[in-house]
Amino acid sequence: MQGRQLTRTELDDARRRVVEVAMALVQEEGREACTLRRVAAEAEMSRSTPYSYFADKEALIDAVRAAALHRLSDRCEAAVAAADDLGGRVGALGQAYLDFAFTQTSLYDLIFESHSAGPEHQAAAARYRRLAAGPLGEAEAAGMSTLPAERLGGVLWAATHGLIALRRAGKVDEESFERLLADMREVLAFGFVPRSEAA
Repeated sequence: MQGRQLTRTELDDARRRVVEVAMALVQEEGREACTLRRVAAEAEMSRSTPYSYFADKEALIDAVRAAALHRLSDRCEAAVAAADDLGGRVGALGQAYLDFAFTQTSLYDLIFESHSAGPEHQAAAARYRRLAAGPLGEAEAAGMSTLPAERLGGVLWAATHGLIALRRAGKVDEESFERLLADMREVLAFGFVPRSEAA
């Protein structure tokens, strides 16, 4: 006797469960631990269930990458929403990014790993870009920025990502990292000051 067909909601919930378990494995043990068979065991599913949603491990990893981006966006969004003013929103966005990089290191690395971005990842990346552009767009609209929001965002991201890489590689210690971070914020703050005021 054939079992009943799962509803769309049940199918979506099962797929979400597979991705959540895979994310936990990547974060705790690294991407190599994230196999479809291991995910099925951890999720207490049949071995074949993950294959209903993902053709192979790389397809699953792509979904994890997109989900990791959404997690980063969720944390940045919450931090920005809790800030009281524009300066606070910009600072909260950067701090949430730093916190994610140092507490979700394997997922952070996965986001920036070389890959061919599919529609799911493109949507997740677009969401993060919109979120990050929000406070910077406010600054541009208020005449506080010397660069368009998109370009200033690129500068802030490049500087922050580079500093994170230096700290994680052991090239700077904790004290030096905090000093560099403070100095970086001081220098980059001039991106928010009209040149006539900065002169």
